[in-house]
Amino acid sequence: MSHALGIDLDGWQRLVDGLREAVLVVDPVGTIRVRNSAAATKFPRLGPGEHFSGIETARHHEIGEGWSAWYISDTSLEQAHLRLASSTERAATLKTIVQLAADLLGDHCVAVVPCSRDRLEWWRAGSADVTVTRTPRRASAISGVLVGASSHTRIAELGEGGWGLPDGWKPGVSIAVPLGVGGALVVVRRGDFTAADVERVRLFGRHAAVALESASRLSEQGRMIDVLRSSLLPSPLPELRGVAMGSVYLPAHHRAQVGGDFYDVHPRTDGTATFALGDVCGHGLEAAVHSGRVRQSLQALSLVETNPVRLLHLLNTSLRATGSKLFTTLVVGELVPLGAGGLRLTLASGGHPVPLVLRADGRVEDVPTSGAIVGILNDVRFHPESVTLAPGETLVLYSDGFTEARAHNDRRELFGDDRLRKLLHECAGMAADAMARRFREAVLEWLGPGDHDDLALLTVQAR
Repeated sequence: MSHALGIDLDGWQRLVDGLREAVLVVDPVGTIRVRNSAAATKFPRLGPGEHFSGIETARHHEIGEGWSAWYISDTSLEQAHLRLASSTERAATLKTIVQLAADLLGDHCVAVVPCSRDRLEWWRAGSADVTVTRTPRRASAISGVLVGASSHTRIAELGEGGWGLPDGWKPGVSIAVPLGVGGALVVVRRGDFTAADVERVRLFGRHAAVALESASRLSEQGRMIDVLRSSLLPSPLPELRGVAMGSVYLPAHHRAQVGGDFYDVHPRTDGTATFALGDVCGHGLEAAVHSGRVRQSLQALSLVETNPVRLLHLLNTSLRATGSKLFTTLVVGELVPLGAGGLRLTLASGGHPVPLVLRADGRVEDVPTSGAIVGILNDVRFHPESVTLAPGETLVLYSDGFTEARAHNDRRELFGDDRLRKLLHECAGMAADAMARRFREAVLEWLGPGDHDDLALLTVQAR
């Protein structure tokens, strides 16, 4: 063999012993000459000198002059590992672990994992579904595995814990293997485990622990992202006496679900309110975080200042103090319901597209606000504008994502100001929320499946 293959039997032995997969090296007449440790564990009767006629599910490779190497995998474990690797949520991964363990390893399987308040969770696969219970941290039978002092433990008596054994069911020997930090997978049988069985449980446990750690990390990251995202999303529009409102919020990055455009309405106890719509330069997470900073600042400042011009001056000073290099355009307004019906609005703008008013007769008017962008310059000026809405009339604030939306069939053509005004004219007689939906439908139809900028719109209507 040494001359034919360029390596002696001892060399082959050292080579294949490092593989987890079971390997047999067979001579030209079908006699096993080399068996690695994984094959010895799985197939104790297939030793050197025994005749080997092949295994249908095994891979084999011709290695010269009639010699062959056979690689024998546990396909059921391989498929289980693939299922575990595809799971990204902690609870779903624990369910998969105990279900697969019950199918592949033993009569009854329990995943024991740490949870809050120094307690343990016991995940068990029942006849219909996986159940979970929580108990104080007491599991003396598997304490060595839980604290990481043992790679596996044979258990003759399970002792106390949330084992959930079926009524009248008497276990034989159990095997516990680590399942990540502070956890264990316990496989219970009516009988005993062979050495090959123990190795199989340990191998499954290693893969299960990796899958659980990865899924737990992803779940925690997902929870953190949800908390952060919720603070960046627009708040639900409040109910205000004599006012109807609608809104559109479509970030450019759909997966992130947040962007640099924003709107807010902050009601006060006297029935008035401060409202704003703005656009932070840039896209994605950085712009979304800055828009959150702008919104929080506005909300705090509006508690002590109601005048839109002074609000913008205070906001500009506050944002410059943070040292951010991002600028913001926005319109800030104060809303005051009138006793005889209608609304009086006072507006101030910081470099934002002019608001539009839809009159009761269908006319569309500009509200000629003007002012510098916010958050960059020290010496800025803002000018107030007032407008009165009769019942049924509507103020529309929007970001430039609407007017700069590019047509799906000609990316050079923009939606533009004229189309926006025409669309608003066609909305005469609509309620505020229906008007917002119409704008959303129209711009998405115009965009088609193409990319777009952040989009935000707010309609404020006198009832």
